[in-house]
Amino acid sequence: MKKFKGLLLAIISSATFGFIPLFSIPLLKNGVGLDSVCFYRFFFSALIMGIFLTIKKISLKVTFREFVSLFFLTVFYAATSMFLTGSYQYIPSGIATTIHFLYPVLVAVFMILFFREKVSGEKISAIILAIAGVYFLCGGWTGSTSADAAGAIPLKGLLMVLLTVFTYASYIVGVNKTPAINHINGMKMTFYVLVDSAFIFLCNILVKGARFDMLPDGGAWANALALALLPTLISDLTLIYAIHMIGSTTTAILGCMEPLTAVIMGIIFFGERLDLPQGAGMALIFVAVFLVILAQRKTSERPPSKGDKGI
Repeated sequence: MKKFKGLLLAIISSATFGFIPLFSIPLLKNGVGLDSVCFYRFFFSALIMGIFLTIKKISLKVTFREFVSLFFLTVFYAATSMFLTGSYQYIPSGIATTIHFLYPVLVAVFMILFFREKVSGEKISAIILAIAGVYFLCGGWTGSTSADAAGAIPLKGLLMVLLTVFTYASYIVGVNKTPAINHINGMKMTFYVLVDSAFIFLCNILVKGARFDMLPDGGAWANALALALLPTLISDLTLIYAIHMIGSTTTAILGCMEPLTAVIMGIIFFGERLDLPQGAGMALIFVAVFLVILAQRKTSERPPSKGDKGI
């Protein structure tokens, strides 16, 4: 039951994360700068979580070691958002998304090399199918608009998105394997990740000397609050719980629901069309998710060995 709940939370996390374009694009079109959008996203989500924790009377007290560990992990999380968004200025978002989705592979590599995790054949197959699905979902390489006629990808944009592969994989593994924070309540951990992210983006605005944009109208406020609640607070909270329940590798693989949700939202709200490669990509992603669930079910049904600690 615990693993099923973890699978469900991982799917919810990646699916809700795919709602980011639905709320962020209207803000950007309304004249709110990218750095300000990121700050509002994390500030409002931290505020909502803080109010909730206060009502529930959950202590926000952490030790210095716990605070440092959380802030260090948040740097990886915030860097992912910063560099992935920055890469869109140099390479098409479809290509960036495809490259970024190499992170489940790196998560699996980290877990095998540093934590001796055994990865099943189903998970390996799921990783391959998920990456292929994202590749087709984003239109492959043919959708490039910033590459030259030979299909070259600007080096700066490529390096930025490759960096997100490392930073996001490190964050996912760190949440699961950092001893100082393993015992911290998931809601409290989410609160500090959100607060630290808001602080980092505020510092980014100040260091760059960029203008801090105010929200111009009620519609912008609504979009900012929705961005803070659905693809940020809910996504981050379910991600942390999923990692603790089913592990880093499985959670990372199920991240393939993120680009799938983004494509579906584009079709429903922005009038985008679903072509044959995208349809094939969606099918591959569903197969990948099925393989992950199958692998978890086999693990749950396997009789515990002497070395198993149980769940």
